[in-house]
Amino acid sequence: MNLQLRLGLVLSVLVLLLSSAFYLSINLPETSGYFYADEDSLIYQEQGQDAIAISHFISSAGDIEAEPLLLIPEPDIIETFTDFNRLMYAHSLLGKEAKSGVLQFMSAEGESNTVLIRDRHIADLPWDFWFQLLVATGVCLIGGVVWAAQPSKATGLYALTGLCLTIAIVTASVYSTRSFLIDGQLFRYLSNINSSNAILFSSALASLLWYYPQRLGRFPAVSLSFAAGIAGVITVFFQIGSGASDSYIYTLLIYMAAIVFAATQWFYTRHKPLERAALLWFLLAIFLGTGLFAGFQLIPAALGMELLIPQSVLFAVFLLMYAGIALGLLRYRLFDIDRWWFEIWSWLLGGIAVILVDLALVSIPALGETAALSLALAAVGWIYFPLRQWFWTRFVSVPTRDLQNILHSSIPMFVDIRDVGELRLLWIRLLEDIFSPLSISPLDKMLDHSEIRDGGQVLAVSGVFNENHSIEMAMPEKGRRLFNRGDIAIIELLQAQFKVAISAVEAREEGRFAERDRIRRDIHDDLGARLLTLLHRSADSERPLVREAIKDLRALLEALDIPPRSLSQMLSAWKLEFEERCQSADVELRWQQCGEYPLSLLTPESQHQLQRIVREAVSNALRHASPTYVAIAVDLKGGRLSISIKNDGSVTEGGSAGRGMSIMRQRITDLQGELNIKIEDGCWVIDVLVDMSEIIA
Repeated sequence: MNLQLRLGLVLSVLVLLLSSAFYLSINLPETSGYFYADEDSLIYQEQGQDAIAISHFISSAGDIEAEPLLLIPEPDIIETFTDFNRLMYAHSLLGKEAKSGVLQFMSAEGESNTVLIRDRHIADLPWDFWFQLLVATGVCLIGGVVWAAQPSKATGLYALTGLCLTIAIVTASVYSTRSFLIDGQLFRYLSNINSSNAILFSSALASLLWYYPQRLGRFPAVSLSFAAGIAGVITVFFQIGSGASDSYIYTLLIYMAAIVFAATQWFYTRHKPLERAALLWFLLAIFLGTGLFAGFQLIPAALGMELLIPQSVLFAVFLLMYAGIALGLLRYRLFDIDRWWFEIWSWLLGGIAVILVDLALVSIPALGETAALSLALAAVGWIYFPLRQWFWTRFVSVPTRDLQNILHSSIPMFVDIRDVGELRLLWIRLLEDIFSPLSISPLDKMLDHSEIRDGGQVLAVSGVFNENHSIEMAMPEKGRRLFNRGDIAIIELLQAQFKVAISAVEAREEGRFAERDRIRRDIHDDLGARLLTLLHRSADSERPLVREAIKDLRALLEALDIPPRSLSQMLSAWKLEFEERCQSADVELRWQQCGEYPLSLLTPESQHQLQRIVREAVSNALRHASPTYVAIAVDLKGGRLSISIKNDGSVTEGGSAGRGMSIMRQRITDLQGELNIKIEDGCWVIDVLVDMSEIIA
C-alpha cells in the first residue's frame, strides 16, 4: 500500500466516523423547550415562560420518574449497573412516547404539561458537538498521517491510540450533546463503545511505550496489554462487576502499566542525551494530555466524585497531546519521520480550510455558490497559506544553507587543484561548510551508498574516490537538527561534481606518472647500467663507494614508485611486509594501531623516509638480536605520529652507534622529527616522532 492509499484510508475512516456522528445527532428528537437540573429536581422551561419542576413523565407503560439522572452527559460514571440500566430503560420509554410528536409530564404541583417534539436542524446542534468533532478530527489526522508517512509497528500503535480516542470522542459527541431525548438502546451502545475504546486506548498507549523508542524486551507485554483491554471491554458489554464506572478502573490500571514502561524507557536512555531529549518531549506530550484527563475525569469517576470539567471540554487536552507529538516529529524526528510529512499535513488542512470556509459563506443568503467558493479560495490563499509559512519559518525551519553560493565559490578551488590529495581536503572542507557537523570521522569500510543512521544523528557518506574513503558526519548545524533525505540528495550532487573533477585530476596525474615512469626507466637503464659497469671496472678500494651509489639509486627508484597514500593505507602495506619478513625469520610480529587517522595523503618522499626508518629498525632486530618477537606500535595524538619498534633478544649498549642508526637519524632529521633509542626492560626500543603537518601532501 503506497502513501496515497494509506492517506485515503485515513481520510475514509475519519469521514465515516464524522458522518455517522452527524447522522445520529441530527436525527435525535428536539424539544420545544429545554431541560436542566436544579439540585434533586428536573426542570423544564419554554422560552419566555416560567420554569416548571417535573414530578414524572406520563407513558403508556407507566409513569417515568423525573430525575436529574436523565440529563447525565456521561453515563459510564454511574456507580451501579442497576442505575445504568434504569437510565437506559427510562430513555427507551421516553423515546417511544416522543414518536407521537408530544411528551407529557406532571409538574410537582400536579398539573399536566405537554412538550412539543420536532425534527432537529443543523442550527440546533450545540457548539460542544462541533468542538468534539474538531478534536476527533485533529487526533485522527495526526495519528493517521504519522502512520501513513512511515508505516511501522510503533506508528501503527500510535495511530491505533488516535483511532480508539477518535471513536470514543465521536460516540460521546452524540449522547453528551442531546437536547434531552435519545433512544435508550442507542444510548447504551454508544456509551459501551465509548468506554471500550477508552480502555483500548490505554492498551495501545502501553504497547506503544513498550515498543518506542526501543523494544524493552521479549516479554509479551503488548499481548497482555491488549488482553487486559479486551477483558475490560467484555466487562463493559456484559456488565461484569459493580457498575459502569468500573471501566475507569480498568483504564487506570492499564494506564499505570504505560507509566511503568515510560519510566523504563527513560532509564534505558540515561547515557543517550539526544534520545532522552526526544523521549522527554514524547512523554511530556503524552502524559500532559492523558494526565490531565486522568486527573479531572478518570480518577474522580473511579472514586465516585463529581466531575469539575465536562468531558466534552476535557477532550481538548488530547488535541494538545497529539499536537505536541506533531511538534516533536518536526524537532526530533520522532518515529524517524522526515519533515516532509508536515507538507502532507498542511495539504490536508488546506483542503479542510477551503471546505469549511466555503460552507460558512454558502450559509450567507446574499452569496451564491460560485461567489462563496471564490471567496473561500481567496480567504484560504490570503490567510491560511501565509500563516502556514510563518509557522514553518518560526518553529520548524533550521538555518538555511546557501548551497548555491558555496558551490559557486568552490569552482576556483577546483581549478587550482593539483592532485587527488588536495581534492580529498576540499571534499572535507565543503562538507564542513555545507553541513557544519559536530564531527567528521573516517569509516573502516566502503559504502555503496550514503545512508542516515542513529535516527538522523549520523550521515554515513559513501566514498567519492575509488579507495576506501567513506566517512561519517555527526549532528548537522552544530547539533541544531538531524540529517534527512534532502541531505543525501545534496551529497549525491556534490559527489557528481567531484567525480568530474577527479577524472580531470587523474588525467593530469596519469600524464605526470607516465613522465615520471619514463624518467625512472631512463635512470635505471642508463645510469644503472653505467654504475654496474663502473663497479666491475673499479679497483677493490673504490667498489664500496660504487655499491653505495647503486644502493642510493635503488632507493631513489623505489621512492619514485610510491604513490600518494593515506596513513592507514601506508600502515596496511607495512603490516603485510613486516608480517612476511617476521614469519620468514620465525619471529612473532606484535602489531598495534591506535588513534583516528585522517584521510589526507602522505607525500611519496615522507612515506619513503618513514618506511626506510622502520624497515632498518626491523632489519637490525632480525639480523643482530635473534629476537622472539618484534613489536610495532603506531599512535596518532595531537597531530603527532608516534611509531615505536621494540624487540627482545641480544641487546647491547653500543647498538645505537652503527652506520644504519646514523642514516636513520639523518632521515628523521629530514622529516623534522625525533628519533629516540633506548633499552627498556631488557628490550631494544626505537621511538619515532614526527608531526603530521611535515608529511602530508
